[in-house]
Amino acid sequence: MEFLTSDPASHAALRDAVSVTVDALVAALGVPGPRSPLSTEALAATAARLDPCPPDGAPLEQVLEDLRDVLDGSLRLGDPRTVAHLHPAPLIASVAGELAVGLTNQSMDAFDASPAATFVEDALVRWLAREHGLGDAGSGVMTMGGTASNLLGLLLARDRAGENVRAHGLPPNDWRIVASEASHDSIRRSAALLGLGTEAVIGVETDATGAMSLDAFDAATAGRHVIAIVGTAGTTDLGAIDPLDALADRAERRGAWFHVDAAVGSGLVLSPRQKPRLKGIERANSVTADLHKLWWQPFSASALLVPDVDVLKAVHHASVYLNRPEDEAEGQLNLVGRSLDTSRRFDALKVLIALRATGRRRLAEMIDEVLTLARYAGEAIAQRPQLQLLTTPSTVMVAFRHAGDDETNIRIHRELFASGRAVIGRTRIKGEVSLKLTLLNPHTTRADIDALLDEIVSAAG
Repeated sequence: MEFLTSDPASHAALRDAVSVTVDALVAALGVPGPRSPLSTEALAATAARLDPCPPDGAPLEQVLEDLRDVLDGSLRLGDPRTVAHLHPAPLIASVAGELAVGLTNQSMDAFDASPAATFVEDALVRWLAREHGLGDAGSGVMTMGGTASNLLGLLLARDRAGENVRAHGLPPNDWRIVASEASHDSIRRSAALLGLGTEAVIGVETDATGAMSLDAFDAATAGRHVIAIVGTAGTTDLGAIDPLDALADRAERRGAWFHVDAAVGSGLVLSPRQKPRLKGIERANSVTADLHKLWWQPFSASALLVPDVDVLKAVHHASVYLNRPEDEAEGQLNLVGRSLDTSRRFDALKVLIALRATGRRRLAEMIDEVLTLARYAGEAIAQRPQLQLLTTPSTVMVAFRHAGDDETNIRIHRELFASGRAVIGRTRIKGEVSLKLTLLNPHTTRADIDALLDEIVSAAG
């Protein structure tokens, strides 16, 4: 049976397929270690010898066995030594939700393609907007990720800056977008895609914690025509949170759009202890909230949130087969007018399933635990003479380096990855090669952290 229908045989086929797949995933991912030490050459050879579409199909069990090296070659995100990126192990409930997303296969562009799903996504983004302080009229749209959310937020800023930009294109302008020098590279990419160019972004210096310096902001923007200010709530390398409230003041004085990239820090709204650190986010004109980071959802799950859904009309385009005005007059809701995409997945479903299955209290505990782990890791690094902590952790990222030279730090990173002993991050901070732990697993213990740091020291030779 190829499809799920009312036929009981299709129900049995689905159960069998799920069972076989679970067995294969448990065998590959439910074992100790951050990754199998398969070489780059072995992984490439595995992919090269696969026939994507053979003349005749095979039983799913055989297909998964043929893909064993592919599954074995995946990172085991639940292992406490997998700490390289903002790439969490997803909640099991949300993984089950992925099955529901795939099987329902709703297309979030038109009401008659996703009748119940349309209202569910709308309800979820309205709730998210309220959680971020954007008020009862707040809403938004689900996106593929933080890059897409940032692009949409800055598109709204660009279109507010000019008259009828959508129809006539950009006028001659000296418009500038202001962001921290540590802001995500999607800010500059968005400026390029929006026709403003990467040079339209003013990168403001940061302080010792990695947050935007207000003095540097004022100096860098004096006399400039600023149309948008981007505050980052959780930078990629240091997890720093910009002074959002002060940036909101500056945006208000200049009449500039205030966008907050909270792709990392959005999850802090779940914790009563951490939420005050986002003070000022409630004053934003738009907010990026990634749910596949500190909300523990599978990719893709992000949102662009706004205080007033009407501003999303900047992306609206009338389509005679999707958002028909006579249908909307009857109470139907078409989300295609909010999104840069047409067809979109019903990702709100897996999020809803996971949040309801996990509960706010447990999610808040998880947020508090991973931030506590990051602080402990920073302290443990500072106590080891072979390692140098670069700054006190602000959120879940811990940046440091071995006391040796750049080559030593590169060798540590490569040795741990190649051997399968640990998957840690590597970046450059102030021009120097730096190592990084990104702690997203609330089940990680302090003993795990100590053992990992010992591995790092040992790998230096």
